[in-house]
Parts: sequence; C-alpha cells; structure tokens
Amino acid sequence: MASFDIFYPHLLRAEGGYCHFPGDGGGETWRGITRVYHPDWPGWPLVDVAKRRLGVVSPVPASQWPVLTSGLAANVRLAGQAQAFYKEVYWDALRLAEFNSQAVAEQLADHGVNAGVARALRLLQYALRHLGYLAVAEDGVLGPRTLHTANAAPAPALRQALVQLRQQYYRFRAGALVLPAQDPLHDLFARLRVRSDARQAKFLAGWLARVEALST
Repeated sequence: MASFDIFYPHLLRAEGGYCHFPGDGGGETWRGITRVYHPDWPGWPLVDVAKRRLGVVSPVPASQWPVLTSGLAANVRLAGQAQAFYKEVYWDALRLAEFNSQAVAEQLADHGVNAGVARALRLLQYALRHLGYLAVAEDGVLGPRTLHTANAAPAPALRQALVQLRQQYYRFRAGALVLPAQDPLHDLFARLRVRSDARQAKFLAGWLARVEALST
C-alpha cells in the first residue's frame, strides 16, 4: 500500500520554505501552507514568534525569506504540525493509504495539495475513463468503484495519464494552452472551475517541475 512517509520528503522539496509572493492569493506561506486559506493552522503562532525574534514584519521582504526559513526549519514542533496537516488534509482525505501504487498515490497527493482534493479526484476519474474504464463516474467522490478500478488499472499507464493531465492542467491555468470548446479537456477544466490566466505564467515552470520530480 502507498505510504505517506515515502511521499512527504518529496512534498517538502516541492513546497520549499517561507515565502509571501505579491499577487499570490494564498498570501503568507510556510511549507506550502497558506495563511489566507488555512488561517487556523496551529503553526502560525510559531511562525509569528520567529518573525518577532528576527525583527521582521509582514509582508516579509524576499531578502529575509531565507533567514526566516532557516530559523523556522529548526523548529521541531512546527515541523510536526506541518506533517500532520498534510497527512490529514490531503493524504488521508484522498484515502491514499488504500492505493496499491505509490506512484499513482503521489501524483494524486501532490495535485491535491496544489489544486485541491476534489480536483485531484476528478483528474483520477477522467484518467480512468480515458483508459477505457467507462463505468467510473466523474463525480469527484472516491467511492468503492473508483478505488477498485484505480487499483485494478495498470499502474504505469494510470500514472502516465495523470502526469499528462496535470501538465495540461497547469499549462491551461497559466494561459499556455488554448483548448477549443469541443475538446473534452475544455469541458473538464470548466467543470473544475479552472480559469486560464496568463498572469499565472510565472508559476508554470515550478508547477511542471513538481510533476516531473514525481515522474522519474
């Protein structure tokens, strides 16, 4: 069965440390956890203590991000809270411990973290249907049929289908992929409420890199 402990170091490398990019709707971010979308995460008070100790205030200038990252990385309690957050909110929510393939589970977990759990499940179901498993409904719910089919499908083919879908998803989101209205992917992304926005192009290389890092 797939293991969160194997996946988590890959996630940490992809998410990095502290940042607060202008124009990023998530705002202040530590290890990929955004303050705007997760204001009640118990790690934020520890982040604030570290900021006061270092004499920096929000928005923290980019020149201070490495200093703050170094200080926060040494906090064992903060590290445990981040790990518990990702396991509960993404890995467990997607029931990935029930997947046979580590590679498939990691693609789903990574997309869930970056784009949302429901979108990750929709991509899984779309990929399964694309591989010919038409009995799988594209409803964003991990029911018995979806789980059984995901475990019965050839893992290399399913992983590759997810990789390609994720790459197309990010290119579309960054305004680098134009899809005709009749394209099935156009309908999928519309159902996922993904908007094509060229202002997001600055993030495209990073998005694609995290997909590639789990594909080798």
